[in-house]
Amino acid sequence: MHNDSSFLLLNHNIHIIRLVEERGEANRGEADGGPLLFMACSPTDLRVDKLPGFEKEEEHIFGATGNHNIDIRVEDTGSVDGLRQANIAGGGFEVIHITGHVGFDKKMGPVFHMEDETGKSQKVSPAMLWDAIKAHPPKMLFISGCSTEGAYDVAHAESFAYRMAQKGLSWVLALGLPVSDDGAAIVVAEIYRCLTSGMGIDYAVQGARRLLQERYHPWPLLKLFGGESQAGPLVADGLKTRPANPVTLRYRSLKGSNVRVLDRGFVGRRRYIQRGMGVFRAPGKEGLLVHGPAGVGKTCLVGKLIEHVKDCEQLVFQGAVSENDVVMKLKALFEEKGNNDALSILGLSDLYEDKIKAILSKAFKTQPFSVIIYFDAFEQNLLYRNNQYYVRDEIKDIIRPFLFAADWSKGKCNVVITSRYPFILEHGGKNLSKTKLSDISLPPFDGAEEDKNIRWLQSVAASKHAELYRGYGGGNPRLLQWLDVIARDEGRYDVSALGADLRGRQPESVHEYLAEALATTAGEGVRKFIRKASVYGMPVDATAFEAFDGEEFLDTAVELTLVERDDLVSGGSVYRVSPSISDVMWGKLTAEEQRKMHEHAYRWYDRLISSSPEPDYRHIEQAVRHALELDNIHDSAVHALALGRYFKGIELPRQGLVAMEAVALRVSNEIIDEAKENADIELSEFLNEYARLLLKSNDPKQSIVFHGKSLAIYLQVNGETNLFVADSYEKIANGWQMLGDARRALVFFEKCLAIRLTIYGEKHSEVAASYRSIGGAIKALGDSPKAIEYHEKSLAISQELFGEDHDDVAGSYNNIGLALKAAGEPSQAIKYYEKAIAILTKLHGEEHPIVAGSYNNIGNAFETAGNSKQAIEYHKKALAVFKKLYGERHPVVANSYNNLGSAFDASGEAKQAIALFKKSLAILLDIYGEKHPYIAASYKHLANSHMLLGDMKKAMSYLAKAKAAWP
Repeated sequence: MHNDSSFLLLNHNIHIIRLVEERGEANRGEADGGPLLFMACSPTDLRVDKLPGFEKEEEHIFGATGNHNIDIRVEDTGSVDGLRQANIAGGGFEVIHITGHVGFDKKMGPVFHMEDETGKSQKVSPAMLWDAIKAHPPKMLFISGCSTEGAYDVAHAESFAYRMAQKGLSWVLALGLPVSDDGAAIVVAEIYRCLTSGMGIDYAVQGARRLLQERYHPWPLLKLFGGESQAGPLVADGLKTRPANPVTLRYRSLKGSNVRVLDRGFVGRRRYIQRGMGVFRAPGKEGLLVHGPAGVGKTCLVGKLIEHVKDCEQLVFQGAVSENDVVMKLKALFEEKGNNDALSILGLSDLYEDKIKAILSKAFKTQPFSVIIYFDAFEQNLLYRNNQYYVRDEIKDIIRPFLFAADWSKGKCNVVITSRYPFILEHGGKNLSKTKLSDISLPPFDGAEEDKNIRWLQSVAASKHAELYRGYGGGNPRLLQWLDVIARDEGRYDVSALGADLRGRQPESVHEYLAEALATTAGEGVRKFIRKASVYGMPVDATAFEAFDGEEFLDTAVELTLVERDDLVSGGSVYRVSPSISDVMWGKLTAEEQRKMHEHAYRWYDRLISSSPEPDYRHIEQAVRHALELDNIHDSAVHALALGRYFKGIELPRQGLVAMEAVALRVSNEIIDEAKENADIELSEFLNEYARLLLKSNDPKQSIVFHGKSLAIYLQVNGETNLFVADSYEKIANGWQMLGDARRALVFFEKCLAIRLTIYGEKHSEVAASYRSIGGAIKALGDSPKAIEYHEKSLAISQELFGEDHDDVAGSYNNIGLALKAAGEPSQAIKYYEKAIAILTKLHGEEHPIVAGSYNNIGNAFETAGNSKQAIEYHKKALAVFKKLYGERHPVVANSYNNLGSAFDASGEAKQAIALFKKSLAILLDIYGEKHPYIAASYKHLANSHMLLGDMKKAMSYLAKAKAAWP
């Protein structure tokens, strides 16, 4: 409408609104400065000239509203599901502002290009968008972006904005400029300046059009759709100004852990979140490594990722990883889900690595939910060597199966690791962290994201020194949070001097400096308290601090954010000094002060353990740590013994070994002499248990040494004729047997037998066990007839005690069979193997590992007897049982393939044998890598088969590989 000299709509208070429906909506209430929700949609795969500059548009909105009474929230996923969740969580918004690209789909009509969970384009129709916001429809929907209000030739489709107005919204405002255009920025800023100043929507639109008239024809670019509702203000004029974001940062702990992530606050990192989701959803790498300096928000980024994954369980591990933590959390998950098959796998006596692989290949694959295995603060498991970080030796076996075998779960399991540093974990000549994990290097915030982060920090944002704080923080979220604490009470600090001291420091050094500045300013008492509280390596309740003024200073330390508080679901709270500063704070105490704090900590843990019917193993670990710091070997041994037995009870002997090792290595000859004088049986029992675990962990040499130390104390106190000594002799004998010294083994087996005969007499199962052991040692020395005599003695006792159908009887039949086979009588051996199989299948059924082992024994006997056909039949039976029990990827399955291959070799079918040997080799390479005795043996099998075929070239090649594979 024009009056010859100007547009009526631009220069007069005349407003034309496209009436969509005559619905006369009732007034929704007085304008009260309700919140605005901003969402930008920027799909990474959208083929357009320019992607939306949503940071720029968001910046203009914040700039225009910063001094007015309106609260702005940002939805950071760009997805329709994220919009729905944000709208419900916020209880609705006065304005929802969506920026991005609108297009046209032949089937759907006008569509808005939003994002899926990986950042790819998802076409959203007006009906889909309405479904997302209809629970709490906004007073105004602002659609901002390219082609939003364009006309389409196909079927005369109406605009996206028009169709949204038809759904029942009071007002829909459509901006047809790309948000990267400077004109769009002007429009957005002016509209929100007007709306937050108490003007109506109509006046805001008019004001924005006036600003555009020199650049564009403004009418087609900015259109307002609505019903008959009055175009009143969103914010009443004269209301008191309030900060843009009056909500303080709030943290929560990830399920079942002490890992803290932001529950409310700015996380940002949108493209990184999209990359992470892409890893979770796309085939290829099954995990994610997020690394970067302390405080940049690695953990909070992962927290956001986990929020975005639907139907997902999480297992979270923080800092130093242990086998027990892994197994116990897996057990808790499967108990909650009622997965008895998975619990059975965890209950097996297999090696930890085999259990994890079985869980990944079987249990996770069949679950209806996905699982994220998250290792936080993984730098605590790394060792710096040759300018690179490597996973520590004691951690390799714990983490390796998750990286190596994650893809066996068929997409049901993803591994996420956060670490200050990238690292190397070698397996089979490859770095698993590179081949199995997608890498995200997380830098500090900069630009628009840094601005948004600062807005969440009320004191920094309001300070006249805001730019100084920005510079000091360097985009590091944690540093900025501490600076916010300083800004809150900045009158007590010399901000300029602070800046001079911080200039040029690395982030870790800045953390230390700010923590010390906060504590010092709060007072000497607080500073001392923080240092002393750093003695605790895990979160503890408030009673742990009572001995050193916790009641007076704990709350202040929490308020300063130097101590983290986590509220437990069960009630109460636990506390710990922020991990980023605890080591530095602890180092500021003198050696004597540290010793006193270890005494406090040990006494607190010792009382806690004594008063609990089922102590937390983590508390026992801490008691051991503090006792060792005090050189209190006796008490550390008592607690370490409890740990070792606990881990053995849950089939984690290696973890028990690690728990006891630190104490065992401190037991010197002087300590042994003191124990003899003090009749310290508890130390003897500790050394005995440690020696047993060494034997179980295939370290017979050290096992013999520590059994000797244990016996030195025990014999002095109680003499020789007791079962403790007999059992120790037996374990020493087993150690010598493992070392291949059957003669020394026989000496200790005979000592054990003599004591047992004295205590029990002839007719006892332990005496029968000694006869079996002696028979095995004599067989190893080459005297099979004498070995058979001892096995027959053992058999007679077992039959008299238990009858025929018993495992001990079957064991004796198997042992006699082995001795007969060694004596060159395989046909006689077969008869005894058949007896053993008959008993074992009756007791355990066909599908049991001990039955499969007997099938292997009888198969080998048939092969020795020249009956390859029967040998093949039994080895196939053994293989079938083992595969059903353990799956394809297991050492015993590989061994069965080897046995079957040998039988085919013996039958003259070398080609069949080669195929089986290759299957075995593939499994063993998967499990052990290139360097292992089993790999060398497999290459030798292949070499022998090729020799049988007359292919000497290949045979020599495999022999060379066998030599190279020997570690």
